[in-house]
Amino acid sequence: MIKLLSLLLVAVTFTACQAKIEPKKKSNQNPHSEYKGNVSLLVKKGTPVTDGIPNFTWYNEAGKEISFSEFSKGKPVLINFWATWCGPCVRETPDLVELYNDLKTQGAIFIGISVDLGDDAMNLVTEFTDTYKVPYQVVIDFEGELQQAIGDLRGYPTTFYIDKNGKIVKKLLGMQSKKKFAEEFKSIL
Repeated sequence: MIKLLSLLLVAVTFTACQAKIEPKKKSNQNPHSEYKGNVSLLVKKGTPVTDGIPNFTWYNEAGKEISFSEFSKGKPVLINFWATWCGPCVRETPDLVELYNDLKTQGAIFIGISVDLGDDAMNLVTEFTDTYKVPYQVVIDFEGELQQAIGDLRGYPTTFYIDKNGKIVKKLLGMQSKKKFAEEFKSIL
């Protein structure tokens, strides 16, 4: 039994990074300058909800403030919490990009929530999304507000599947394959 628990711990260690929420205050810059292309700092988060994602807002590529509830209404959503410093997150990114490109014509929405901290978070995340050609929206949870509102994030990557009614139907901890992402997404398409 101890051997089995040890193996399980090792497996989780290699497929997920430990959660670390160290809220940092946003700079005093003009908020409209806090987005670059499909990457935006979190503008505000809503109150926690029991079976769904709290409503949150960000700036789209045109600088317009968008809310999650407006953006995702009636659509299946995959939300992936990740970080540029997390090896498993980096390794699963190409699979997420491929799957998004396969499913976007079916109305699928993917949102990446970066948990990167520090004054250089916007640059790090923007460089990462450019390198990996991430086409979907990425929001930087710079102060850890969204993570705290959702709660129960034990590590990264953590992926949530939200059905067309806005309810969380599945949560996966750790690195996943494109096949696993696709299998889980079928249930909410």
